[in-house]
Amino acid sequence: MQFKFITALLLITGLTTAYSSFAQQGSVMIYGSLNYQDHNKTGQTFGANPIGVGYFFNGHAVTGINYAFSREKDALHDLAERHHEAGLFYSDSKMLGEHFVLIGQLDAHYVWGSTDLNTPASYDYKGYLFRLYPLIGVILGHGWALKAKFCELSYRQTKGNDAAQTKDKLFIAGINGSTIGLGVSKNISFNKHRS
Repeated sequence: MQFKFITALLLITGLTTAYSSFAQQGSVMIYGSLNYQDHNKTGQTFGANPIGVGYFFNGHAVTGINYAFSREKDALHDLAERHHEAGLFYSDSKMLGEHFVLIGQLDAHYVWGSTDLNTPASYDYKGYLFRLYPLIGVILGHGWALKAKFCELSYRQTKGNDAAQTKDKLFIAGINGSTIGLGVSKNISFNKHRS
């Protein structure tokens, strides 16, 4: 039941964002978020999820590139895991009043990293990731916005270079700690305004 609800929410977000306008065609959007997590004396994780730059090809749709990374350290502060993802994104939006915007975003990424570093079981992996998610944005003025992601539908598949060629498949549909996030964006217009 929850899967159907989240899937319907994501589809509705995608379909209802097609006919709105809040940014100027030809402007550039820069966005991102940084994350830090303390694992209660067993280590910590630092990353960006994601950082991107995009181009508005009309008043509501933007496409561009983004990059995300995470680095996890163990209790001894040794690097334990690395994860990277880079690729393309498409985002569409619909204004909800004067200060709020509903956004739907699709990411298509190449992923790579290393796991279990500093152990005999260590191996590198690579693969791909597709992610679809809605966001709510609060327009702060002067091109700034605060954005909140509250759920996602995603699929990631990786293959390791270890002897067993470990394959990992991860499917996420719904709301949990890894699907909620806050970030900021800045729209920069290169168009001259006429008085």
